[in-house]
Amino acid sequence: MSVSFDFTCRAVIVTGAARGIGRVMARQFATAGASVLAADRDEDGLRETCRDLDPERVATLVADVSTDEGAQSIVATAVERFGQLDVCVNNAAVAPHASIFDERAEVWDTIYAVNTRGTFLMTRAAGQAMIDAGNGGRIINFSSGVTTRGSAGAGAYASSRAATESFSRVAAIELSPHNILVNVVSPGLIDTQPKPLPPQMAEGLGKRIPALPLARPGEPEEVSSVVMFLASDASGYVTGAVWSVDGGAGIGTRPTGPVIDDDPRYDWVTGRE
Repeated sequence: MSVSFDFTCRAVIVTGAARGIGRVMARQFATAGASVLAADRDEDGLRETCRDLDPERVATLVADVSTDEGAQSIVATAVERFGQLDVCVNNAAVAPHASIFDERAEVWDTIYAVNTRGTFLMTRAAGQAMIDAGNGGRIINFSSGVTTRGSAGAGAYASSRAATESFSRVAAIELSPHNILVNVVSPGLIDTQPKPLPPQMAEGLGKRIPALPLARPGEPEEVSSVVMFLASDASGYVTGAVWSVDGGAGIGTRPTGPVIDDDPRYDWVTGRE
């Protein structure tokens, strides 16, 4: 069963739109009738994202969300091009992994600059534009399932995403008087990996995927559908929440067989003889 949304007469920003989930979101918002500004550092990727889309309603901008100038230019371009801003999806992120002993401070700082500062700068710029227009709006930030469980090599990435969640709760409070709703989408394992898979990644995923409750990676479209719900009128009473799209990975692992309790200590409770 497919769910459809109508974003006609809505203007949407999607950052990190040159590939992966960002590309799918930009295309799905455009297909649903929205005017879309797709932003990223990767000009070639943006060109591919917007291939075959209506240039009257879809624009691209090469910009860096980790700088105030970049964030301001993205929001200003959307408002100038479309005359309004209704939805801002802050998807741009980087996720290089290293052990805490191999992690370089400059890489750590760059991860935080893109993932955390970039989200802050984009939220502030978009929020101000929405306040100035006086029509409310939706801001959807991105996190990750690694914020709630340890993952070797993810020290910088996981903590930057946890900071994004905390910041988004504050933003939801501060922007609520202006009818601007702020939520977070937290994907799990989504099928956006490079093809063919590097050998070590293939080995790791081969062990991880069978243990997921749904025993498969998610599709980018499944994340995009949740984002579109949060951007729509259907989510009018939802703000400050973290929406996990992880196939149940955050709650446990897939059962490997029937549930059998052969512990005799509680026979007196169960009545088992």
